Order: sequence, then C-alpha cells, then structure tokens
Amino acid sequence: MLKIRLSRRGKKRQPSYRVVVADVNSKRDGRIVERIGHYNPLTDPAEFSIQEDRALHWLNVGAQPTDAVRRLLDKQGTFDRLGRMRAGESLAVLAAEVSGAVVVAPEAVEVSAEEDEAEEEQSVVAEIIETVKETASNVAEKVEDAVEAVVDAVEDAVDGDDDEDAEEDNE
Repeated sequence: MLKIRLSRRGKKRQPSYRVVVADVNSKRDGRIVERIGHYNPLTDPAEFSIQEDRALHWLNVGAQPTDAVRRLLDKQGTFDRLGRMRAGESLAVLAAEVSGAVVVAPEAVEVSAEEDEAEEEQSVVAEIIETVKETASNVAEKVEDAVEAVVDAVEDAVDGDDDEDAEEDNE
C-alpha cells in the first residue's frame, strides 16, 4: 500500500519536509516512489507546494495521505477536486485551477482553437496583402521612372533629329 507522507530534510531545529509518495513499509526518510512537493513550517505563514496533478493521480490510484499531508491537501483544495475528478471532470482542467491558469470548458477550448486558427489565417492573409501592396507600389514607382526615362530619351532623340534637320536646312 502507498502513503503520501512527509520526509524530513534540513538541519537540527530547522526542519523542512518533502511531500513524497512511498510504500507503507519504507522508513520515513527511506526509499520513495515519487516526490510531489515540499513543506516549510518555519516560515510565517507556513509555506507548502504540492503538485496537484500528481497528488490527484496518486489519490486516484489508492494512495492514502497521512494526517499532516491531508491537512495540507485540504488547504490546497485537492480533496474537493478529487471528488469532481471522480465525477468525470478532466485532470488537466482541475490541475489548471491550482496553477492559476484560466479554466475553460472543453467545448469552448475547441471553439477558441478554431477561432485562433481563423484569426491567424486572417492575420497571415493581411500581412500578405500588405506585402503585395508595398511591392506593387514599388514596382509602379520604378515603372514610372522607367517610362519617364524613355519619354525623355525619345524627346531628346526627336529634338536631336529636329536639330539635325535644322542644320541640314541651314547648310
């Protein structure tokens, strides 16, 4: 049988604890299955952190918490979420509550993912359109410059022919 319990660390008179999953027959600081958190009773207020998703997993497979760990899990709200998980809620949604992430219903996640894809496509299309517009305006400027250069060359050539005709007439 597995227990979720505290394993002592720290110096004399300066205890800190790890929250671990261990076999019932192993020593307090002996072999563990997994370390899922820590607890420091010396700070005011006492500081603790337990990985919600791992705690829910081990509680769901039958691990029993000690009284001290049970109090910590109650403060964190894990037992409430365990009941909701057994009722059918997703582990990811429940774990997100503890991490402070925004919890959204799965249907809304699918819709928002589709909306995000549509927005990304629209932004990509808008970028492409803007790039094409810039390129077209650059090409138009170059074409105008080239046309002006050709017109000037033609005018010079025509003026040059008129000058030659005028010189021939003068002779």
